[in-house]
Amino acid sequence: MEGGWMKIPSALKISFVLAALLAGAGCLDGGPLEEIIPKRDGQEAPTTEVSGVVTKVVDGDTFDVDGFGRVRLADVDCPEMDTPGGKAAKFFAETMLLDETVHLDVDDHRGKDRYGRWVAVAYIEDPDTSSLVNFNSMLAASGHAEVKDFKDNEFDPEEWFSTSESRRPPHFGPFFDSESRFSWALWV
Repeated sequence: MEGGWMKIPSALKISFVLAALLAGAGCLDGGPLEEIIPKRDGQEAPTTEVSGVVTKVVDGDTFDVDGFGRVRLADVDCPEMDTPGGKAAKFFAETMLLDETVHLDVDDHRGKDRYGRWVAVAYIEDPDTSSLVNFNSMLAASGHAEVKDFKDNEFDPEEWFSTSESRRPPHFGPFFDSESRFSWALWV
């Protein structure tokens, strides 16, 4: 079936990915979705400056937005593409972003990185609530990226997660074992 995955509605794609994450993380016990999609308590709607459709996913933390250009996600780092973790991160990003509208909060301090990519926090729409979800934190919480606070931009990744330990990654560091595979032990 040519292009079969792309023909699946975005809400179904998001549901599939979230179900896979929940199953793998051992969270299918009726626990709150916020454990996978972290949010700050009392979080207001994010301020976004650019919206557009993702036309290409380069890797887990880089993608192209129609009419805007190449975007590098701020303060997260995915494994390199020549590793299993890198391939998994790209698949996750493709599943969530490709042919979907993203809303970007572009870094006001540096704008672009040394490779000419816009540095931004990306938000995607939650199909159930129509609220915007921080994709950068979702990528980290799902185990496909590590959080790195690059001090040269306006963002503070600590603000992406509530003070509740159950709603943030177990640590700010690598989420991959020595063979670059996701370690589910971090979530158990």
